[in-house]
Amino acid sequence: MRSVNDGRLLVAVAAALALVLSTPFVGQIRGAIQEALPGQYRNIVAGSVAAIVTVAGLIAVTRIREDRLWRYGLLAAALAGGVGYGYVTASGNAEVDAVERFHFIEYGVLALLFHRVWKDRGGAASLVFPALSGILVGTLDEAFQWFIPARVGELRDVLLNSAATVSGLAFAVALDVSRRAAGPARSTRRDLACGVAAAIAAVALFVHTVHLGYEVRDATGGVFFSRFSELGLREAAGDRSARWRTEPPVVLRRVSREDQYLAEGLWHVQRRNEAASAHDGWTAWQENQILETWFAPVLDFPSYVNPGGSRWAATDRAAIGAEVDHRPRGQAFVSTANPMPIYTWNRGGFLAVAFLVIGVVVLVGVTPASGRRPR
Repeated sequence: MRSVNDGRLLVAVAAALALVLSTPFVGQIRGAIQEALPGQYRNIVAGSVAAIVTVAGLIAVTRIREDRLWRYGLLAAALAGGVGYGYVTASGNAEVDAVERFHFIEYGVLALLFHRVWKDRGGAASLVFPALSGILVGTLDEAFQWFIPARVGELRDVLLNSAATVSGLAFAVALDVSRRAAGPARSTRRDLACGVAAAIAAVALFVHTVHLGYEVRDATGGVFFSRFSELGLREAAGDRSARWRTEPPVVLRRVSREDQYLAEGLWHVQRRNEAASAHDGWTAWQENQILETWFAPVLDFPSYVNPGGSRWAATDRAAIGAEVDHRPRGQAFVSTANPMPIYTWNRGGFLAVAFLVIGVVVLVGVTPASGRRPR
């Protein structure tokens, strides 16, 4: 039995690593398909998703012969999870939406593989361990994306990955014909507590890395949120001004570490340009003020987004400035350039609370249920 479970674990871990490590190459794969089959990428992905769901449904129908009521109920729950996932992730872009649905399938299959690893444990472990495995992989996937240029990982996506894992687990349990013959539970409270503690630690460190930052005030009174403090922004601006004179970031290298300062500057460039295109001169002007004050190197040097640099020409700046002069004074401005929430919570306090929760979980796990001290 041990060798069988080891083999199943190896398959599940290999699938998880393949999912995470493929992150830098998703764009290249999509581009290759679009180049080889123009206009067919969306149909290929959507067709693959439909085929997988259809085959999975047929397998379920042929395998479920007993306890049909609750097992079909689990299948319905898994399907409802997929529909809800599609609704939440819908962006209006057919290609993006097709990829999101395929992402749901990936985590569903991963949940099925991890369920095969842990199902023989019986009891709560047969459900908790696969779910925790999916949460850990989803968190690692999003954390890895955070360090890949032009990719964004955030807590919302971690939660969506977790929802896909739960739906996949519901399907796996419904499909498991050997469940009735499973032996007694062979996992201790300590095992479960360690798994829960690991998941909490992973999510907490992810939030600390990606979502905690600072509120920065511009000289004109505008407010924006950054993962850098004011001092950190000034230091980063000085460093990039010196470095980009000889090595400007004009090449997008997927297998490289994201320059977070450049990424944040490009957020504000994009928001400024969107506002200017929408004739929202006030927002465009304020975003440009933020850029000129805190992200001047992003304006002055070429990048993989704009080979000519991103600074406004004098005529464009004057035209927007004249438009802003007609707006009422004293209007507060808060930038919405950051694509994911940035919270200004105390970093040390956040980690202290997270580790306190982890400590409580571990303590509950190692304390005997009877209250007696273990031998």
